[in-house]
Amino acid sequence: MKSVLIVEDDLDIQVLIQAIFSMDPRFSVAGLADSAEEALTMAIEVDPEIIVLDDGLAGPMSGVDAAPQIKAASPRAKIILFTSHLNTKARVDIDPSVDAYLLKTESAALLPVAQQLAHLLALI
Repeated sequence: MKSVLIVEDDLDIQVLIQAIFSMDPRFSVAGLADSAEEALTMAIEVDPEIIVLDDGLAGPMSGVDAAPQIKAASPRAKIILFTSHLNTKARVDIDPSVDAYLLKTESAALLPVAQQLAHLLALI
């Protein structure tokens, strides 16, 4: 079973992401965080294999800004940047700490993207 850390400050979206992952028994939500700072702590504590990271987090650090620190804290984790900001794509394309980029309007693709990343983890 692949562990998932959800980093999202909107409770409704957090519940949606949990519901999406509950549809596949190969995934288990290991933790929830609502800020980049909390995500960094949780990444160290739970060492997840998949991290769904909101870019528009409340607080001083955005998800894309936090991604390199989170990846350093949990290097095996595959990070999916889950955002409503289309303009973040260019920055993510050059950031090796982000493994996948997904707009929130494409939430139906979240589980397939996570499944692909989990498959990559199995190959390592």
